[in-house]
Amino acid sequence: MDLVMLTQAMFMLGFVAMAAGTFYFVLERGELKGDGRTSATYAALITFIAAIFYWQMKDIVAFPNPGDVSLIADTMPVRYLDWVLTTPLLLIEFGLIAGLAGAEKGLTYRLVMADIVMIVTGYFGEIGVAGSAGNVVNFAISSAAWAYIAYTVWQLKPKKGTAAVKAAVNNMKKFVIFGWLVYPIGTAIQEFLELNNSDAETIKLAVCSAAIIYVIADIINKVGFGIFALKAFKKD
Repeated sequence: MDLVMLTQAMFMLGFVAMAAGTFYFVLERGELKGDGRTSATYAALITFIAAIFYWQMKDIVAFPNPGDVSLIADTMPVRYLDWVLTTPLLLIEFGLIAGLAGAEKGLTYRLVMADIVMIVTGYFGEIGVAGSAGNVVNFAISSAAWAYIAYTVWQLKPKKGTAAVKAAVNNMKKFVIFGWLVYPIGTAIQEFLELNNSDAETIKLAVCSAAIIYVIADIINKVGFGIFALKAFKKD
C-alpha cells in the first residue's frame, strides 16, 4: 500500500476512534454527577471536535491521488485548528481533576495560555521556509511553551482528594508530559530532513510517518486522557 493511502486509512481510523470515544463519554455522562458529569462533557466535546477534523483530513488525502505527499501537507492547517481547539479543553479537563487534588487557583489559566502560544507558534514554525530565522524562532518559542507546561504539570503534587483522584492526576500528568512530547519531535525531524535536502522518498517517509504517529498520539492523548479522568469519578 502506498504511504499516502496508508496515511489516509489512519485518518479514517482517527475519525472512528474519536467518534467511538464521543459515544462512550456521552453514555458515561449519564452515570455521573457534578464535576464528573462536567469532565465527561469536556471529554466528549474534545473527541467530537477531533472526529470532525479527522473526517476532513481523510477527504483531503484522497484515494484517487496515491503517492502525492503534498496532500498530507494540505491537512496541516486542519490539524492545527483541531489542536488549538482541543488541547486547551484537555488542559481545562485536567485542571478540573487537579483542582479536586488541591491544585492552586490559576493553574488552568496559565496552562491554557502557554498551550495557545505553543500551538500558534508551532503552526507558523511549520509553514515557513525550512531553516529560516522565523521557523527557528517560532519552533523555539513553541518548544519553550511545551517545556513550561511539562514542568508546571510535573511539579503538581496531589495534596488532597480520594485515592482515585490522586491516581488520576498522576496518570493524566503523564499524558501531558510524555504524550505531547511526540509532536515537537515529529516537527523537528521533518524540519531537519527538509533542511538537509533529503531525497523525495525520504521526505515522503518522514511526512507520512509523522502524520501516522500524530494520529496514534491523538487517540491516546484524547480518548485515553478522558477515560482516565472519568475513571476517577466513577471510583468515587
